[in-house]
Amino acid sequence: MLIKHKFNKNILRAYDIRGIVGENLKEKDAFMLGYFYCLFLKEKIGDNAVPKIIVSRDGRISSPSLEKNLIDGLLKAGASVISIGMNPTPTLYFSNQYFNSDGAIQVTGSHNPKSYNGFKMIMQNKSFFGRDIIKLSEFAEKGSEKSYSGTFKLLNIEDIYIKEVLKPLEKYSNFKKLSEKKIIWDCGNGATGNIIKKLISKLPGQHSILYSKIDGTFPNHHPDPTQEKNLVELKRQVKKNRATLGIAFDGDGDRIGVIDKNGNLLPGDLLTAFLCQSIEQKNKTIILDVKSSLIPINFIKQLGLNVDIWKTGHSHIKSRISEIGAALAGEMSGHIFFKDKYFGYDDAIYTGIRILELMHLGYDITTFYNNLKQSFTTPEIKVECSDDRKFIVIRNIIEKLKIQYKKENILLIDGVRINTLLGWYLIRASNTENAIIIRVEAQSDSYKMSLLNEVIELLKEQGLNLDFEDE
Repeated sequence: MLIKHKFNKNILRAYDIRGIVGENLKEKDAFMLGYFYCLFLKEKIGDNAVPKIIVSRDGRISSPSLEKNLIDGLLKAGASVISIGMNPTPTLYFSNQYFNSDGAIQVTGSHNPKSYNGFKMIMQNKSFFGRDIIKLSEFAEKGSEKSYSGTFKLLNIEDIYIKEVLKPLEKYSNFKKLSEKKIIWDCGNGATGNIIKKLISKLPGQHSILYSKIDGTFPNHHPDPTQEKNLVELKRQVKKNRATLGIAFDGDGDRIGVIDKNGNLLPGDLLTAFLCQSIEQKNKTIILDVKSSLIPINFIKQLGLNVDIWKTGHSHIKSRISEIGAALAGEMSGHIFFKDKYFGYDDAIYTGIRILELMHLGYDITTFYNNLKQSFTTPEIKVECSDDRKFIVIRNIIEKLKIQYKKENILLIDGVRINTLLGWYLIRASNTENAIIIRVEAQSDSYKMSLLNEVIELLKEQGLNLDFEDE
């Protein structure tokens, strides 16, 4: 019998497959994804091969049923499936390495609202995204009559993962400085809860945890640690307990938010710059995404490291790390990727341990933040724009800017970044939301507003309004 399927195009995202459960993402999609993903993989490694595929899920209410249907599809296509149960996405990434698997799939809605869910995928140790997802959907539309009987086993890898994550602290015997520190961890009812509870019992210092119960309704706050509104209680607890640090995670644990003792949220680019102080080998390359400020770029260069500006998106960054052999990478969104002494994927839990290591060595994140040269920046501004129009808007803006600016002032790796003597601005289409993303940085507040007004006019010509109130 011919098995074929047409995925809703709106769930085929740039980095993964993601949609609203029961609307454009259904259990049948999960089955078909498993089936055609495995057959797609078999075409690469041999049709008679039995692919070893790791599966995990986050704590969303819809994740168990989606995982079951995904596994049924994988088994139908002849996979040897290892499910590691409910875990953060980095634990799946680690399992992919640990079991030397052919592929891995995490059922997760990441930081999206509770009605969303989706799938992050690896194939042959590379992110499965972009054109790969399109090819898979085209394969599904053609269909296949192949049918096999795969195998299934359920394994718990939490303790093995925790042991790996703790390795940066293994070489130290005296934790006098860390033992005096207070750290508050905010799991946001996401998939990190169980592991963080185990982890902090093994750490030096005084640790407390917020919202460790895994609850897919996210009753306390939305699981996005880069938004100040989601960190209100964490900030309150840091100040109330005179804690050194607050660490927050997104829904599946691959993104981190860090609060210093004064309640400042460190953007991902500044956090990456702080973490660069743990890279012992100089002249290595550090990747920052295109939204990053000049402040961390200059700081990193002063450490004797090189900086590579690259496309936003965890899959793009991981591919770039492999391509150029970078030691560390970081995005504004809180994805931090250590290749130095680790595997090169985004792991917020491991990043937390690397922060603790620097604290043990005497580095203070508040001192680092306070000593940075001041710049005048906007936050990341989102302008609503439909999926079918946002890339057209960007193309139109680029064509105009090519006339207005010299080639050397234009960076086109992801949207358009204009560099001027006054500062810079970025206009790009989001790959995960119906939005145009804006960021502006300049040497003074007046320069910032001048560049922002230029952006506002560019958007207005495309029928979009940017309402921004400066703080």
